[in-house]
Amino acid sequence: MAKWPYNTARWRELRAAKLRANPLCEYCPPGQAREATQVDHKKAIRDGGDPWAIENLASCCQTCHSQKTAGGERLKGCNPDGTPRDPGHEWNK
Repeated sequence: MAKWPYNTARWRELRAAKLRANPLCEYCPPGQAREATQVDHKKAIRDGGDPWAIENLASCCQTCHSQKTAGGERLKGCNPDGTPRDPGHEWNK
């Protein structure tokens, strides 16, 4: 069974709202975004990230989420607004 907060109705509602608001992966390169099926905490809860703050969430595809969660290669490039795509980049802290 999933652990807190993922086993709560509050999380399920927040997750659904995030995916409705951002249906494409926020980590895929611009113009290549796939359908978002997962929601990622940009700053991990264990690192002090707010589990309920919508601004701490990113809609993402399974591939990007797995890479980030596993500590895989950093996401390269910039978002359309010029900010780094990698949520771990110093600029995004």
